[in-house]
Amino acid sequence: MSQRAWYPYFLITVAGVIWGSTFSLALIATAKGAHPVALTTWQVALTGVIFVIVCAVYKIPFFRIRHWRAYCFIAAIGIIAPDILYYSAAPHLSAGVLSITVSTVPLLTYAIMWGMRFEPFMIKRALGIVFGMVAILLLVLPDQGLSADDASFWTLVVLLCAVCYAVENVYIAEFADPALDIRELLAGSNIVACVVMLPTGYAMGTTVDLAWFATPAGLAIIALAASSSIAYLMFFHAIKISGPVFASQCAYIVTISGVVWGIIIFAEEHTVWVWSSVIVMMAGLALVTPRNSASKIQGAVTNE
Repeated sequence: MSQRAWYPYFLITVAGVIWGSTFSLALIATAKGAHPVALTTWQVALTGVIFVIVCAVYKIPFFRIRHWRAYCFIAAIGIIAPDILYYSAAPHLSAGVLSITVSTVPLLTYAIMWGMRFEPFMIKRALGIVFGMVAILLLVLPDQGLSADDASFWTLVVLLCAVCYAVENVYIAEFADPALDIRELLAGSNIVACVVMLPTGYAMGTTVDLAWFATPAGLAIIALAASSSIAYLMFFHAIKISGPVFASQCAYIVTISGVVWGIIIFAEEHTVWVWSSVIVMMAGLALVTPRNSASKIQGAVTNE
């Protein structure tokens, strides 16, 4: 493999490892009982600032009125709704279970794309969706010994987050303006989300003072916003130089690293059912994720 051929692998590996850490960061952020609305508010505010800076560096617009529908859709379906659900569920689950459940996004994305006839039906990929359903059932049905008696319910709540992310993927792929840069979309969407969440948090009395950012929970939110932004930029760059098919394989790394980070940080111990779910989920991802040939990847890197 030439020196430049490994670069896309480096991008999706590092992005996947960083994204995998966000599940553990979410547990730290919610450990002291901060309200999900407050956590969502500060995350979108910090992420919005990061992407506005990114847009300024790359000299691209960060908000244009003509794209307000796209900003609002992504803010509602891809940011606010899943973040609030995710932060509500996180205290009741382990980092490993969170990573396995969120990893259903590629499976759900294909299911929605097929249902809307944007993708052809393929037995292999349909089987991948079945494997994903089995992986979730392995988490929900047996006694997991997780951190809450209603952990199965919260696992399904996180699955609803994955549905939101899958709908977001379909919207970006099929309905968003192709000329709309993903960095602008993320900046504009987080600005809209911030405009919605700041008054909402204030009205609900969930706001926190600036001293909160010096606590482990506040530092975790800062780290989560920064790390997820970095991972998204690396993932976007991988798409740019090697295509979305190759970059989508990042899902494998997110799943594995999410489980590993939970073991490293929290010394999580999982039952045989959870490990079985990991194996079945990886098999499902392998069936749903299309394959690039080595020559195609090489060509994409060479033509950067």
